Amino acid sequence: MTILAIDFGGTQVKSALVSEEFVIEKSLPTQSSPQTLDQAIDVIDHIVTSVEAKLSGIAISVPGTVDTEEGVIYHGGLLRFFHGFRIKDVLEAKYHLPVMALNDGKAAALAELATGHLQGVTNGAALVLGSGLGGGLIINGKLFQGSHFQAGELTFLLPVQMEKVESSLMRGMTLSAVGLITKINEVLGNSDLKNGLAAFEAINVGDKMVYPFFESYCRNLAITILNLQTIFDMETFVIGGGISAQPILIKEVNRQFDKVHHEVDFIGKIIKRPQIVACHHHNGANLIGAAYFLKQK
Repeated sequence: MTILAIDFGGTQVKSALVSEEFVIEKSLPTQSSPQTLDQAIDVIDHIVTSVEAKLSGIAISVPGTVDTEEGVIYHGGLLRFFHGFRIKDVLEAKYHLPVMALNDGKAAALAELATGHLQGVTNGAALVLGSGLGGGLIINGKLFQGSHFQAGELTFLLPVQMEKVESSLMRGMTLSAVGLITKINEVLGNSDLKNGLAAFEAINVGDKMVYPFFESYCRNLAITILNLQTIFDMETFVIGGGISAQPILIKEVNRQFDKVHHEVDFIGKIIKRPQIVACHHHNGANLIGAAYFLKQK
């Protein structure tokens, strides 16, 4: 039997057929992200009706808080129209299949726990670099969702030195991969501000106009990981999102972590260094993790 997995992102909707061994059997055509709830339901219907395989269930990854016990999405991240949507009840009634929805950062963490770089890890975390900063925590070998299903909402982390709380300084803004790529393309004078390949071509050759922005981004991410390490004492952090496929990102984050780790002598002596690696599944992590969550239920 095959699980249909759907991943709603801030700019696009990905979907795939996932085996019950959590391998992507077939990637389906990408859709543009919907702007309304009706459009979202239409996107799901288009994907479901296009599949000829016999399905054992539908697994959905979404931004925002998901009450996985009741199957209700709250807030919805950039897709705010999802707020209050009882996605499990609605889709199960429509398609007569088991349905589970899960926050995208948590889905990424589960994918890595199932068949990726968190396999065999007791305590680890996934950080997903996309439109914002997603996160998922594995504590004692299991997904930790928290008291309100909001554990790992790293987008809302704030810097300490703030006279007034400003959303532009939240980690989800300063560590937005989309924001980084947009900024670099602006500096390069490229007309396509979303062109990640052009941005990383410049980064990979050490372009002096843009590399400082990249260094600053990686330092910010390294400090975020260090702060999380002081709280959770993780073995491994996996970095996900499209840009995690760029080896230079993981290399620079590790370099910046070592630099920050030793800037204050006793931090380097006391706080154990975790492993920092790219997600094994890269862009497919949310799909695989959502399928894994459905299968476990």
